[in-house]
Amino acid sequence: MKSLSRSDSSDSKKSPAHPVSPLNDWYRRSFRRFLVDIHIPDWDPRFLAGLDPRKFVNTLGKGGSTSIMVYCNSHVGPALYPSKLGPVHQALGKKDFVGEVLRHARARDLSVIAYYSAVYNNAAFLEHPDWRILPHNGEAAYEDNRYGTCCPNSPYRDFAVAQTEELCGRYEFDGIFFDMLFWPFVCYCPHCERRFQEEEGTSLPTVIDWHNPVWMAFQRARERWMKELAGLLTDAVRRTRPAMTSTHQLSPVLHDWRTAMPYDLTDVCDYASGDFYGPPEQQSLVCKIFEDLSVRKPFEFMTSRCTDLRDHVTMKSATKMEMQAFLAPAFSAGFMFIDAIDPVGTVNPQVYERIGRIFPKLTPYEKYLGGDLRADVAIYISSESRFNFQASGTQISALDSRSDNMAVGSGMPHLDAAMRAGRSLQEAHIPYAVATKRHLDRLAEYRVVILPNVLVLSDEEVGAFRAFVAAGGSLYASGYSSLVADDGRRRKDFGLADVFGVSAAGTMDHSLAYFTAQERSFRTLAAPQDHLIHRSGWIEIRNRTARTLAHLTKPWCTENEGSALRPSFASIHSSPPGPEPFAPGITWHRFQRGRACYSAGAIEQEDREINRRVFAGLIRRLHGGSLPVEADAPAFIELTVFDKPAEQQMNISLVSLRQDEEPIPCGGKVRVRLGEKLRPTALRSLPGRRKHPFRKIPGGIEFAFEDFAIFAMFQLEYRAV
Repeated sequence: MKSLSRSDSSDSKKSPAHPVSPLNDWYRRSFRRFLVDIHIPDWDPRFLAGLDPRKFVNTLGKGGSTSIMVYCNSHVGPALYPSKLGPVHQALGKKDFVGEVLRHARARDLSVIAYYSAVYNNAAFLEHPDWRILPHNGEAAYEDNRYGTCCPNSPYRDFAVAQTEELCGRYEFDGIFFDMLFWPFVCYCPHCERRFQEEEGTSLPTVIDWHNPVWMAFQRARERWMKELAGLLTDAVRRTRPAMTSTHQLSPVLHDWRTAMPYDLTDVCDYASGDFYGPPEQQSLVCKIFEDLSVRKPFEFMTSRCTDLRDHVTMKSATKMEMQAFLAPAFSAGFMFIDAIDPVGTVNPQVYERIGRIFPKLTPYEKYLGGDLRADVAIYISSESRFNFQASGTQISALDSRSDNMAVGSGMPHLDAAMRAGRSLQEAHIPYAVATKRHLDRLAEYRVVILPNVLVLSDEEVGAFRAFVAAGGSLYASGYSSLVADDGRRRKDFGLADVFGVSAAGTMDHSLAYFTAQERSFRTLAAPQDHLIHRSGWIEIRNRTARTLAHLTKPWCTENEGSALRPSFASIHSSPPGPEPFAPGITWHRFQRGRACYSAGAIEQEDREINRRVFAGLIRRLHGGSLPVEADAPAFIELTVFDKPAEQQMNISLVSLRQDEEPIPCGGKVRVRLGEKLRPTALRSLPGRRKHPFRKIPGGIEFAFEDFAIFAMFQLEYRAV
């Protein structure tokens, strides 16, 4: 493997300006996509011995995709083409797998995207020990870890840039996807130590402390360094093939701080893309995050055809695969199934025969896709809040396992609260969007914004939310939201204390507590219960000018207190709420032209039906009017709306999230209110564009749907009054 010095690397020199070429628009035309993982080493001569590019493409062709992604290297490292810069997989000999796949795919009129594994490269890791990401506890972290990873601050970056230029110069791909642009460990290699010293004037911190500005600066530096590598790789593509699309793995948007992949990495992506393996509510939330972050549309959602990537053989049920695939057109997105090649270099043709019965069902809808997600409610998700304050004080050496971008849950309070808030809204058929710092200037597009236990907020963000409420918006906030600045320093009070009408009187307490209904409206929401159990932490607050909807109540006795020998408990099985509340719990406050509801603990984070119902009820109350789109339908149905103003059309989609069970045909009603300036003219069921009956209601229409199983799309036509 050729080691390049900084002075020899093309990215270290200021490149001349390149003529701007139109970007290849393959991603606007190819919605059904395949990727076959080829993470196969070459220590056994049988590995990839049966790799036949023609059979490979023909087998994939049975699946009905319009695009394939071809491996050019893998996490193992060796190239699958005749690279002059690194090792080539021994099974290839003089063959050019990439070139042959490209040729056969073009003959089938398929778009072809290059796959390049960055950072994760075992061959580079082994040949260049000084390139390695070095955990604080040393290389022992790699003993039970199959993945060798390279630091973006080492000369590895020069190698990756040069190999990208070689690859793009050799082949005319439609686009390229860079995988694994995130940190599996916190790196303490000499390159990182030296760079942090140069940039921040201090050594790398070794104790996690989310209230320490030095630790926070280190986390921001890790994010900045990874984005820098992503930008260099995208620049290499632009220099070589200006029309090729370039994007990077964005799955860490829902994973913890260790990956250190910032949301603004999308600045160097032509569209958002990532693979996910969680429950339906994760796919739904990810699609909304990508809708906000993606520079261009459509974005891309990937998932495996097996239960997860660690299972090589067990396929998801045909029903689940179809439901996952149909969530893509519900969000006007591209969809990719991921398969994995057998060690000898073959794939199972029956897999593609099954997918070949699913993908054609999506095809008729593709010409109708497009537009922008329409919602009155937005969940705010903070890239900087993907951590847990409870980890403060932990020695970094205690983190002996790598971060996992295939994890189903994050374990991070803010992300967990956001995910469950999304599920609550989906089940209540309240269409919602996601807002991030990227579009702070667009908060006015929403009627309600939700801050689900946002751990840190900058002064800029606090100012934007204050202005949003002052101008007439409604805000729901919980837990830490606005108490801690983005450098980790705790403010003297909530940054939004004047908006909330309450002040923080203590720190986060993680003991058991209850929300006890106080105001009649809250009693109605919580009925027949008069308390909500809460285990997700709470902050003691002092009421200034707000109304109290619910109080906080501690249990009669501390949870887990008492024993058979010392019976200091109130009930042997549980810890019931005590006789008197001790502080406000959920409050309501008018601020200038808007209003705010603050909850001392993230009720939306508790995974209980009653919490979902109460939370959705609070959001409806904050909205204060009739939702522009709503449905009377089973809770497992997701409702989305994409507006295409230039065409005076609106796509209304219903998709089942009942992915682990057979579909149950059902029916329901949908109401769409266009307001005073627009008038509905026709409703059609897609893809056939048959007229669908509806009745007029004030400001809009109501229509019924029947025999719904997995997916339905309707097109509402309208005109200006």
